[in-house]
Amino acid sequence: MPSPTSDYFREQNVLITGATGFLGLAMTVKILCTAPCSRLLLLVRGGERRFWDFYHAVLPSKEYQLLWDSGKITVLEGDLLKPGLGLTEETLSEIKSTTTIYIHAASSINLHRPLPSIAASIIKASLQLADIALESPRLEKFAYVSTAYANSHLHNLHSDIETLVSEQIYPLRAGGGDSTVLELQDLYSSGTTPEFTFHNFPFPYAYAKHLTERVLLDRFSSQNRLSSLLIIRPSIIGPALRDPYPLYEIRGSAPATGFLAAAMASFSLRFDFASRFPDPMRESTFDEIPVDIVVNRILVHLSRKSSGVIHAVAGLRGRRSFRNLWDKAMSERRLPWCPRLVWQNVDWHSDCLHPLAHRFVVVGTSFLFEDGRVDGIWEDMTEEERADFPLWLESPAQNGNFVMRRAGVRNELERYFGRKGFPRLLIDLLVRRPVSCGN
Repeated sequence: MPSPTSDYFREQNVLITGATGFLGLAMTVKILCTAPCSRLLLLVRGGERRFWDFYHAVLPSKEYQLLWDSGKITVLEGDLLKPGLGLTEETLSEIKSTTTIYIHAASSINLHRPLPSIAASIIKASLQLADIALESPRLEKFAYVSTAYANSHLHNLHSDIETLVSEQIYPLRAGGGDSTVLELQDLYSSGTTPEFTFHNFPFPYAYAKHLTERVLLDRFSSQNRLSSLLIIRPSIIGPALRDPYPLYEIRGSAPATGFLAAAMASFSLRFDFASRFPDPMRESTFDEIPVDIVVNRILVHLSRKSSGVIHAVAGLRGRRSFRNLWDKAMSERRLPWCPRLVWQNVDWHSDCLHPLAHRFVVVGTSFLFEDGRVDGIWEDMTEEERADFPLWLESPAQNGNFVMRRAGVRNELERYFGRKGFPRLLIDLLVRRPVSCGN
């Protein structure tokens, strides 16, 4: 018997952006393997050849063949930054007339790109796709993938250990006034905004996502279509628990893997990180959620016609302390010394910090991302649907087997060493050989 989620997607025409990204690939496979839709449109720069070559390189042959044989995939060669997505008027008209669900998963993953640069790939691209969706007479949902760290600036607005982030939109103006239009004007005219400067976001990406959420809210509200907007905020997306296969990740897309690689292979004797906590090793936390759990939450929420903001996070069940992450990295380290950790009560952009602290700015913080909206849905799901679409990490240990992540760590180091021109032989001296997971 089909689950409510699978049943819902059977009649849907779905458009996905970012299908060659970490999340988008997992989403594409999950829909076609577990909740087949009527038609799946994929907007891909480079078109069909790039799409199928990439999927062939990443997926096991069984899953690849299932997608190839499905007959449901239409790859559109387009570009979110070009007028009309770079598509012909005929193709654009067909998209508008047939598409019922838009899932906007494409985004820059370079957190530190300058704000003017990242604004185009995140804000302008999202607005263009939203305007197309709002012209679709059959539109049911526009799902925008944001980030839970869009509200990471809240860490600096109090002095407590825990920073609570609810499933809501947080205005940046004092008194809660809407500054969205003025911020867009400032951003396009001067490349920055007073809000970005004042709130001390950890990286431009977080502010761009925060502003995009509010821009989309404003745009859908002006068309009386708020019920059609779903904003999904994943925390740190990590390797898959199960789908499309255990430990699936794409090189450069799983931040925790990048952190592990840097910590394990660094020749530094000392790491300086920022934290105001008395005991940062124990009190700071790391919220990493497997990519397939993020996909499941998106699909299940869509099937229940949720709107507004939802979190896809590890939360209290699954987040880990920084000590857990650091100890795992040091246990895998092959260099004959462990760097000394020094915690500084300074701004997270301070020049006195280690380069690793500037790359992973939120180390030394602790965010509690509420995700209560999924509780009622979970209670309503049958055991069969829960098995097909698990929504939780049961414990930190379920996502903490770093021995099994050696392959991902090696891939990260191969990418870095390749750019620097270092010999690959050096990797064998720094990282242990991967352990097979039987796939």
